[in-house]
Amino acid sequence: MKRSLRRGDGSRGFALTYVLLLVLAAGIAAAVLVPRCASWYHAALVRYEADCLVSDLRLLQQLSRTAAVYPIETSSDLSLARATPRLVFENDKDAYYILRLGKSPSGAPQRQRFLYHHHSPDIIISADRKEIAFDRNGGTNSSYTTIEVSYDGEYARRKLVIIDSVGRIRVEDVHGR
Repeated sequence: MKRSLRRGDGSRGFALTYVLLLVLAAGIAAAVLVPRCASWYHAALVRYEADCLVSDLRLLQQLSRTAAVYPIETSSDLSLARATPRLVFENDKDAYYILRLGKSPSGAPQRQRFLYHHHSPDIIISADRKEIAFDRNGGTNSSYTTIEVSYDGEYARRKLVIIDSVGRIRVEDVHGR
């Protein structure tokens, strides 16, 4: 038996209505989820950069201990304090690097970049000092050093990397302003 479609049946626009409702539901879900996913991405980027900074600070601590154990040649005019590796922030280039004592091609001691970390231009790393150095025991000469890692313009989620005088490195979350 054949069934005929009549105009008054109402089944003609049935598939189009469901497709439009599906597109509308997907649009509403995207409007709600996209800003939240961007916020999660920003928080993950801040957490990643803070973890990289802590890892590099711990490497600097170990390099400082090694520089104290294996001093440079006695014929050098550089003292042990000048031979100590340092972490230097370059805020204008969105980077930081570790300087350590090395040898030039002529064999003379000179400071060289050991590690260079370039971070996203949207990440702001601000420290209360431009250079950080550890002594031969892994501590610092100041009572506290605080480094703030945040996403540009988004201060609701930021991390503080704190180094105390005995060289303990910890990360604290700062929520809201």
